[in-house]
Amino acid sequence: MIHTLWMMLIGLGLFLYGMAQLETGIRGLGHHTFKRILSRSTDSPLTSAAAGIGVTAILQSSSLVSLLVLAFASAGVLPLYNAIGIVLGANLGTTMTGWIVTALGFKLSLQAFAVPLMGLGAISQLIWSRQNRIKSVGLAAFGLGLIIFGLDIMKGAVEELPQQWDVSLIQGYGPLVYFLFGAVMASLIQSSSAVMMISLSALHGGILDLPAAAALVIGADLGTTSTTVLGSIGGSVVKRQLALAHCIFNAVVDFCALFFLLPLLGQLQQWFSVYDPLFSLVLFHSSFNFLGLLVFLPMLKKYSDWIASCFLEQAAHERPLEGVSGKVPEAALPAIDNALERLLYAVIALDLHNFRLTPEDLHVNGDVTGAVEEHFEQRMEFEDRYEDIKQQESDILELGIALQAEPLESEQADMLLRRLDATRSLVYSAKTLKDIRENLVSLRHHQQTEITALFKSHQKFLRKYISRCLRLKLAAGRSQALEEKVAELNRLNQQHYEEANATVHQLVSNEGPEGGEISTLLNVNHELHHAMKHLAVSVS
Repeated sequence: MIHTLWMMLIGLGLFLYGMAQLETGIRGLGHHTFKRILSRSTDSPLTSAAAGIGVTAILQSSSLVSLLVLAFASAGVLPLYNAIGIVLGANLGTTMTGWIVTALGFKLSLQAFAVPLMGLGAISQLIWSRQNRIKSVGLAAFGLGLIIFGLDIMKGAVEELPQQWDVSLIQGYGPLVYFLFGAVMASLIQSSSAVMMISLSALHGGILDLPAAAALVIGADLGTTSTTVLGSIGGSVVKRQLALAHCIFNAVVDFCALFFLLPLLGQLQQWFSVYDPLFSLVLFHSSFNFLGLLVFLPMLKKYSDWIASCFLEQAAHERPLEGVSGKVPEAALPAIDNALERLLYAVIALDLHNFRLTPEDLHVNGDVTGAVEEHFEQRMEFEDRYEDIKQQESDILELGIALQAEPLESEQADMLLRRLDATRSLVYSAKTLKDIRENLVSLRHHQQTEITALFKSHQKFLRKYISRCLRLKLAAGRSQALEEKVAELNRLNQQHYEEANATVHQLVSNEGPEGGEISTLLNVNHELHHAMKHLAVSVS
């Protein structure tokens, strides 16, 4: 008896480890392709759900897809509306595991192929360890062999169990008990596929009848939401919203399946003319997930809007990069882009306050003006504004360092370095002007009209320069001559610097300011020149 239970655990362990290796191997073959499919699934509820179904069916892991979607949604790459569609589609995609296990593990005798498959997979990883694609194929083959081997061990152990143990001890309970047991099992082992395998083995061995196994599978469908819930803990608000959407959807679909469809299971077998209990179970699993998706998709927009209204109070106090993980570069890099854009607007708002200008003075695109206004109108002291900019810098750099620890493609690594350089340049620009704030106040209120005129010329230059920077930022994706435009900005900056210094020299020759005041004027010219030079770096 103990030996049989021990063999069941061994079989389950091999199955779970095999699933992990198969998942890793398939991800290695199309790692970036799958992530691109998910990140671009934003056209409609149908395409979002289709992406969730397809990618999950290939990767054989709704947990992995859910975690990837959490990362993309948290980074702002995926709107909540589409992220929910993908997660709901993943529920149906994961039912493919049951079909594969039933066809390969129970209908064909493949034990003789399991060990050679594992052997070939292991050898290919050793011989071609530096060729990633072949290594990934070998890992996938090794994982598939382990799945078949573990399934066969599990199946054999279950078949022996009725002769060694009074199976009536776990028989005869109501569907609700099996449902709860399935939910707990899936939550603990983080795999609804493993619970499906256990259910199929128990059904094949005569330990459970079809209604009991079906209730177990329904429970596992609910228990698998624990992955999304765990992934959202300590994360951003959008992660919690997505976890809530997943839980509510699964709860509604699973309770409807338990109380309305399960009693009709016998009738459904007759309708579909499927009397094999194993195929009946996987068909039932796919059917209630398909029906749930079919009902929810037409009202996905309203459902998403309601979910988006949850946790709004927490969202107001959330930092933009909070909860964004560096483990998924395809999500983290766009998140850094978004954060860098917000940082640019925050720095420009600080500069406008410093020179007594407003966003309307810039005369640029309405959306950009609105973004700058959002930062400009925040009720914060000047020093607090600067500290907020420093916090934004810290968040970007922290995520950037986490990303650098990941295996990045050369293009991604170059992009990250440019973003980090732009971040440091922006903050340096803000600090430079912050340090001469008192000098600017003195110039603005100076008794000599020539000196206040110099401040007004700085003000006019800053307005023109920032306007051009923002227009360059808007056109950066379309511009064919970005370097030329940045060079033009630098020429404008240099020209104003020389003119401002010439003005100071003229004031001195006219017996204007002396000593320390001359030094202050020249220092303001110099610091403004350097601040704008670094601002140009951030938009290039």
